Amino acid sequence: MPVVLKPAQRKLTAIIEPSEAVYVAFCPELDLATEGDTPAAAVDDLIEMALDYAEQYMAEYDRFSQSPNRAAHAAYIQAIHANPTPSGVRALFEG
Repeated sequence: MPVVLKPAQRKLTAIIEPSEAVYVAFCPELDLATEGDTPAAAVDDLIEMALDYAEQYMAEYDRFSQSPNRAAHAAYIQAIHANPTPSGVRALFEG
């Protein structure tokens, strides 16, 4: 089993895999997954999904940050919230 050690920075990972005529994009830090016709389209949709999730998370911050399944997302959500634009989120993936 491969092991990847990521720095404790607030960077996001996009894992892209082909799957039955589409590409699936997965962000393990935020537990988000989506698909697109091309790898780029899948990443673009993942970025939009991360923005939507960050907006929802911030609207219900007290609840989400205390949730066992979502508390670990807080640092990443704050990084997205600092620059809540597609280019800002893309930079977190490209880091």
